[in-house]
Amino acid sequence: MTALKKRISIIVGLLMVTMGTIHAQNFQGIATYQSSRNMNNMQIKAEGVTEAMQKQLMEQMKKQFQREYELQFNLMESSWKEEESLDGGPATASSGGMRISFSTAGGGITYKNTSENLYLQETTVFSKPFLVKDTLEPYEWQMTDETKTIGNYTAYKAVYKDIRESRSISFTSDSDDKDKESSESTVNMDTISVTAWYTPEIPVSQGPADYWGLPGLILELGDGSTTYLCTKVVLNPEEEIKIKRPSKGKKVTREELRVEMDAKMEEMSKKFKQGGKGGATIRIGGDQ
Repeated sequence: MTALKKRISIIVGLLMVTMGTIHAQNFQGIATYQSSRNMNNMQIKAEGVTEAMQKQLMEQMKKQFQREYELQFNLMESSWKEEESLDGGPATASSGGMRISFSTAGGGITYKNTSENLYLQETTVFSKPFLVKDTLEPYEWQMTDETKTIGNYTAYKAVYKDIRESRSISFTSDSDDKDKESSESTVNMDTISVTAWYTPEIPVSQGPADYWGLPGLILELGDGSTTYLCTKVVLNPEEEIKIKRPSKGKKVTREELRVEMDAKMEEMSKKFKQGGKGGATIRIGGDQ
């Protein structure tokens, strides 16, 4: 038996013992995460935007993408939401008279139920509320022997490859010749490496955002565009946690929501086309 298989067997055995011990109890907890975004996969190119301006815009956007989240969980369910802050809302940046507001899908609550294989998410796409109802997407995790300490917990590394869309909107407009006006939306497929660090010491198959499926709580995760780091865990708090299922918004599946987003991207492209003289390209990569 290899060292990895032996470790997995030990983890599974420990989980079975732990789960049997705490099954009769109302095991639950709250984990706090902080996020940061890699801005390398975002580009803004437009007439009159210098390299210095673009750098300033990216720094402002990076700071605004730093958010705090809370994950409430029990043995089978979890509820993920962003903590309220004074600077909540769309990320914005400005430089040299140019202002950017970045908002696609987000907000609301993400609910995962591993016993029912159920995924629910309240989200907003360009100010329109939706309720995504679907099955939990499986992740083909590859577990490794690598470990590190996160807080008071020993965390194990797991990885998998994911294929995701990256989108770009290009537009040009000439106020003197409308025949030269054009806009284009492009979709590319990128291979993303996702790395998770989980701890079997907290025996729930949950994690930040949409992530789950490992034999322990995910304490740290990087998916190419965003990194989530758990900064605090409270197990079995004195006040009982009541995890509620989200219910607000137009009911759609993930695929139906993607169609809605594509329509909004096309609408944005047309609006850019009707703008003033000049041109620009905005690229967003690694988004789900």
